[in-house]
Amino acid sequence: MKVTEIKINSLEGLDAYGIDLLTQLQIKDRDKAVVLALSGDLGAGKTTLVQTIARDLGVIEVVTSPTFVIMKQYETSDKYFSKLIHIDAYRIEDVTEMKPLGFENLLKQANALICIEWAERIKPLLPKDTLTLELANDNNGTHTIKSHG
Repeated sequence: MKVTEIKINSLEGLDAYGIDLLTQLQIKDRDKAVVLALSGDLGAGKTTLVQTIARDLGVIEVVTSPTFVIMKQYETSDKYFSKLIHIDAYRIEDVTEMKPLGFENLLKQANALICIEWAERIKPLLPKDTLTLELANDNNGTHTIKSHG
């Protein structure tokens, strides 16, 4: 498994990273959903990264963390990903709680990008080709992102 690490110390840097990340994800098989698993402590930048990705995909709605509703879906104007599905698994205590959300069917959606915050809580459900990002914030404005996959 290839692991890369980058450091970002500005919103412009995060935006550039988001664009590069989408370019990487666009080459994946879009006959099913592309899954991006995000992990990191509170305040590490998971939601901020999803907001950046949403903006780059042309989502016009305000994107907030779906902590209490677990999942939100957004239509995009992107030519590769027509839908962004944002999941926050922080409150998931057992993977069976994902069944009412239709998670298995979400994974089958063509041209969908699924971004999952706290993805480690549902790791057994994630496809083998999931791209995992570990985010950290040093509290001095520098974010570290390690990608696996």
